[in-house]
Amino acid sequence: MRASVTGIFSARLWGYSRRRLRLCGARFRRAAPTLSSAWPLARDVPNVDRLFSRTPERRHECRRCTQECVRHVGLLLATFLCSSLLHAAPAPFHEFYIAPQGSDGNPGTASRPFQTLAHARDIVRSVNQKMTGDIVVYLRGGVYPVKAPVEFGAADSGYNGFQVIYRAFDNETPILSGGIPVSGWTPDHGEVYKAKLDWDAKLRSLFVNGVRAIMTRADFKGQGPWGEFIVKGDEPWADTPGKTLDGVEFNSAEVPVFRNPGDIELLQHRSWNFLVMGVRDIARGNGHAVLKLQQPYGAIAGTIAWNCNIDPKGTFTIRNAYELLKNPGEFYFDRAAHTLYYFRNGEDLSRAGTIAPISEGLLRIAGTSPSDRVRNLVFAGLTFSYDEWQLENVAGSHGMVGAQSVALYTRFRADGNWHKGNYNVCDLPQATVDVRNAGNIRFERDRFIHLSSGTAVSLVNDVVDTTVIGNVFGDLSGNAVNVGHPQHYIIGGGPLFKGTAGVCARDTIKDNWIRRVSLDFQQEEAISGFFTQSVEISHNDIAGVPYGGIALGWWWGNAGIPPSKVPRDNVIAYNRVTDTQQKLPQDGGSIYVLGEQPGGRIERNYVRSNTRALYEDDGSAYWTITNNVVDARDKGQWLFLWVSRIHDLKIDNNYTASANNRNEGINCTPTNTHVEEHFSAAAQAIIDAAGLEPAYKDIVREPR
Repeated sequence: MRASVTGIFSARLWGYSRRRLRLCGARFRRAAPTLSSAWPLARDVPNVDRLFSRTPERRHECRRCTQECVRHVGLLLATFLCSSLLHAAPAPFHEFYIAPQGSDGNPGTASRPFQTLAHARDIVRSVNQKMTGDIVVYLRGGVYPVKAPVEFGAADSGYNGFQVIYRAFDNETPILSGGIPVSGWTPDHGEVYKAKLDWDAKLRSLFVNGVRAIMTRADFKGQGPWGEFIVKGDEPWADTPGKTLDGVEFNSAEVPVFRNPGDIELLQHRSWNFLVMGVRDIARGNGHAVLKLQQPYGAIAGTIAWNCNIDPKGTFTIRNAYELLKNPGEFYFDRAAHTLYYFRNGEDLSRAGTIAPISEGLLRIAGTSPSDRVRNLVFAGLTFSYDEWQLENVAGSHGMVGAQSVALYTRFRADGNWHKGNYNVCDLPQATVDVRNAGNIRFERDRFIHLSSGTAVSLVNDVVDTTVIGNVFGDLSGNAVNVGHPQHYIIGGGPLFKGTAGVCARDTIKDNWIRRVSLDFQQEEAISGFFTQSVEISHNDIAGVPYGGIALGWWWGNAGIPPSKVPRDNVIAYNRVTDTQQKLPQDGGSIYVLGEQPGGRIERNYVRSNTRALYEDDGSAYWTITNNVVDARDKGQWLFLWVSRIHDLKIDNNYTASANNRNEGINCTPTNTHVEEHFSAAAQAIIDAAGLEPAYKDIVREPR
């Protein structure tokens, strides 16, 4: 009875207040700005300028109306509070506890907790279909070893509109760790120490006292191509027939004799990306050392278009060989001998915490189709650390051959053109947290640190209404967050998602603090996205990245295929993006977009850059770019529209420290651009509002 009375009273107050607010909306905004921005009725208030251009009598009426309105709004708020108390959220349907010292034979209570996340998931699965409230699984502080990714399917969802919440207990720090400790160090020679490691695969990462060690490496000049690798075109990894090089020649006098050539990787910086290629063997003769590439990935790397393919006469980095172990902080793992070598960097290895990552990713969340999604999961306050990636595997050959951003070549084309075939030659790298066919998933206040996957969090396919908010990303081999997939050019058209395809839509990437990312895969922007709808990337704080800060969209105007009709209504707003392009300054932008994107908005961002701040690349169209502040340093360009295939951009009311820009676009003339050596109060207000919101400023701390 009380609830119904409250409802009637609040409805009448709401109707009265709504009528009054229509008459005096601007005054309401001044009196209660937080409420006006939060409530839907704020859309109905009249134009502020029109309202306050009235006579003194009208202004007096506004003041009287405002007082009356605020009085009724106060009553309305009180009514809502009473209603909330009467309709308080139900108690948790179930509570479970996990602790590193627990046991999966326990009942999962606070005093007798489970031990593993996987077991807690299984228990939740047995009770979740009858949920009348949230299920909360508390993780106590400590390390939870993960040998393989923990998988969540549709059966692990929250049911009946409720959530399954996996959260840190109080202020404790639970760590999902994909690494194993290394101990028993003994001297090898000089400052090089060795320890036994029971592991059969390549070790691509090592952490000593929380500091990332470096694979042994040295640079060498290529002398030219070697051999010929022939592709018939009917192989499962080939789009066309063709042929290319089978290896690279080097000066034999310069390149050491390697005892384990199959461990070696070849790296090369090409144009806007990096190539990482596995080596299968080495041959010597006629003054040359020939590094034979693992195939077919070597052939894929050899034929990429746009000067991104292997340059056999260019400079290469050879890494991961014992013979190159010459600098403090470097390591090499001899998998044949199960022996790990580390060049000490002043540490006491008898006391140091040394972690070898072995789990390929940590979490997999995947339904089976858009009609069978995983739903209503929350992961809060957790730390994800120490995973491993053995690089992309194509028919037993390994490498990481980038197309652009996080997109990888995984199929052979003789012409190397990724546009042909609607980007179906492309895939994404492994992610620490991989999400597919899922809805209403939330990652909040988590820490993603010391990771080796190509991406920390990847919302790959058919991920909707999902939020990544208030997280710390740092010390990552790859980027922080990716949304979507290059094979979403036509939803359902790509071979990877037959029967499971769905656009990533209404996802939010917000209030994340991102530092020291893309350390190994430097061509990856901190946050990336492909063909998406109504995705919001806002209030993130990104600094000091090797390439771009934020990249959203795919498809170029020179592609030779029509623009995708998938992307629309995406928003990049209120981000703070500073000091990008630290390693790859020749290309990319601090905020970079592609494609025709009706309803797309780039607004109220603060960018500090000495390269290209706002870069709308070939074919970009239908974006609104407004109220951004660009601190363009040195020769930096606040706006970069380099070709006439860029068209129909609304660019208005932006602030920049430099007028330097390039604009070859059609129907892209900026209006009301404010060039200010010292930013005005209006610009400073935008700067102050960019980046983390107050509720998440407490997450700021350097990953250790």
